[in-house]
Amino acid sequence: MAMEDVTGRPSPKIGMRVSPVVWARRNLFSSMGNTVLTLVCLYLLWLAIPPVLDFTIFSAVWSGTTRDACLGPDKGACWPFIWANIGQFVYGRYPADEVWRVNVVFALGAVALVPALIPSAPAKRFNLIFLLVIYPLIALVLLAGDRPGLRPVPTSEWGGLLVTLVVALTGIVVSLPLGIVLALGRRSSMPAIRMLSVVFIEFWRGVPLITVLFMASVMLPL
Repeated sequence: MAMEDVTGRPSPKIGMRVSPVVWARRNLFSSMGNTVLTLVCLYLLWLAIPPVLDFTIFSAVWSGTTRDACLGPDKGACWPFIWANIGQFVYGRYPADEVWRVNVVFALGAVALVPALIPSAPAKRFNLIFLLVIYPLIALVLLAGDRPGLRPVPTSEWGGLLVTLVVALTGIVVSLPLGIVLALGRRSSMPAIRMLSVVFIEFWRGVPLITVLFMASVMLPL
C-alpha cells in the first residue's frame, strides 16, 4: 500500500528521478531572483563559449613546422607549438632521461588517490596515511634523487605541472595537521595557547596574499 501525505495524495518516493524540466524549475527558476540570475549566466555563457570554441577548435592551427603557420589575424590556438613543448609544460627543465621518475610519481599518486575518492573502498585509514605521509616521502626521494641509483636533480630544473603538484601536495600535507592543531588551540581553555593560536590565525588572515606569494618565491628553492 503506497504511503500518503495528509492531503491524501501519494507521497513522492525517496530517490525518485526528477525530469530536467522539473529540476530546472526547482533550482534555476524557483524565484524571480533565481530566474534573473540564471538568464544573466546563460547570456554570459552565450557571449563566452562561441569565441572560445572558435579560438581553440574552429580557427585553430593543427599542423605546421614554423611559427609563420600560426601568424595571422584569423588564426586561433597554435596546437603544434603546444605539442612541441608539452614536455616543458609538464616537466619543466627536468632531465629527459630522468623523466620516468616524474611519471612514476604521477602514476603512483593517481593510483593512491582513486581509493580515496571511492566511498565504499576499504582501508580508508591506511590510504589516508599513505597519501599524507608515505607518498610524499617516496615522491621526494624519486624527484630529488641523490640516492644510490638516482641522479640528483636540483629544484631549479623542476617546472610546469610538476611544480604545481609539488606545491599543492606540500601545502596540503603541511596545512592540514597545522590547521587542526590551530583549531584545537583556539578552543583551548589555556589562555596562552588560545592567544597564540588566535594571533597566528589572524596574522595570516590579515596579510595580503600577494605578499605571501612574493616571500614564498624568494624563500622557497623552487
